[in-house]
Amino acid sequence: MAYEVILPKVDMVMETGTFVEWLKQEGQQVVKGEPLFTILTDKAAIEIESPASGILAGVSAKPNDVIPVSETIAYILAPGEQQPERRRSAIATRKTNKTAISVVPAETSAGAVVVEPTANPTTPTGKVRASPLARRMAAELGLNLDTLSGRGPRGRIQRADVVAAAETRATIRPSGMSALKIPLPDARRKEVIPLTGPRKIIAERMAYSAATAPHITLSLYVDMSEATHLRASLLEKIEESTGQRLSFTAILVRAVAAVLPRHPFINASFNGDEIICWEDVHLGIATSLKDYLIVPVIHQAQTKNLEQLVVALADLVERARSHRLSPAEMSGSTFTISNLGMFGIESFTAIINPPESAILGVGKIDKRQTEGEDGLVLKPMMNLTLSADHRVIDGVAAAGFLSELKATLENPYLLL
Repeated sequence: MAYEVILPKVDMVMETGTFVEWLKQEGQQVVKGEPLFTILTDKAAIEIESPASGILAGVSAKPNDVIPVSETIAYILAPGEQQPERRRSAIATRKTNKTAISVVPAETSAGAVVVEPTANPTTPTGKVRASPLARRMAAELGLNLDTLSGRGPRGRIQRADVVAAAETRATIRPSGMSALKIPLPDARRKEVIPLTGPRKIIAERMAYSAATAPHITLSLYVDMSEATHLRASLLEKIEESTGQRLSFTAILVRAVAAVLPRHPFINASFNGDEIICWEDVHLGIATSLKDYLIVPVIHQAQTKNLEQLVVALADLVERARSHRLSPAEMSGSTFTISNLGMFGIESFTAIINPPESAILGVGKIDKRQTEGEDGLVLKPMMNLTLSADHRVIDGVAAAGFLSELKATLENPYLLL
């Protein structure tokens, strides 16, 4: 029996995936469970395993193809078996829908056009067909779903349709205003890099966050003297019990996980006309790969002790850098920590990772002059910068969280 190889849905909000490469050649024997191809989601590159053993045939997906979930992209056949007739491609349906959209010029910025939507298919109840993520994004951006054209199966509105509509709206200028043209520099080009894959997804998410979430930023310095002493005293013990070295990042993660439950609006999400305060602390740890950033997640971090967090951090970062994280380990974060201290950065302002309401930027630990009992003394100081969504978090609430986090790190023995 022929097995269909489909693009799987690897997380709850996934609608499409970008095909990266086949790990086996057409006509080659494959074994159930071995890596068959790689896709990009809005989280990272993921290897997909073969659903059966047999011969790979009928390969249709090519690198950089954007493919709907459940689309058939190949078959796995028994020796001598004929390939079944392929179902009509959802990609072809999307292309047909796309050509039906009429595009009319308007007074816009350079190169921009206004898309005039076609009539939107509805459900039998009269409700516009749209994914939950598209509905939430449209509500946050103030877009009417009735005016959008969906390019998904049966005209379903998806995330990409909302993003495109928001970008088009942003380029429209009032009548009488001249278009702003920004010329490129008169310089030799070394390379032109297409904006694809994770970099494109990161660009979309960061632009979306900056455009929709009014950021408020607070910063302070933390005296890391006691944290330094604690780390030195526990270094050998934790390395013996876990096989991993205790890092300042692990101490910081433990402190954040302990403090967040007492500050519900920091551990929250803005969701249209409501604010969701989360009971669990799912900490995202921004991790740099070769060409892009990934955010593996420590779920229920508030339930883990320091040793468990040391192990979890080392495991997640190692598997993130070798592209072996599961989709669940890259989703669901309620708060993110971004640490650039290892690069010598003193302080920076991070952009919130939607749908979270805040992100913590962490700088390097550096000896700085501070006021002591006998005058100026040198102490190991670390800068923390909190970026918060002002729709959810007021300045006082943000300051309260940072102040308690500072107090906890300056007396870290409370974390044991």
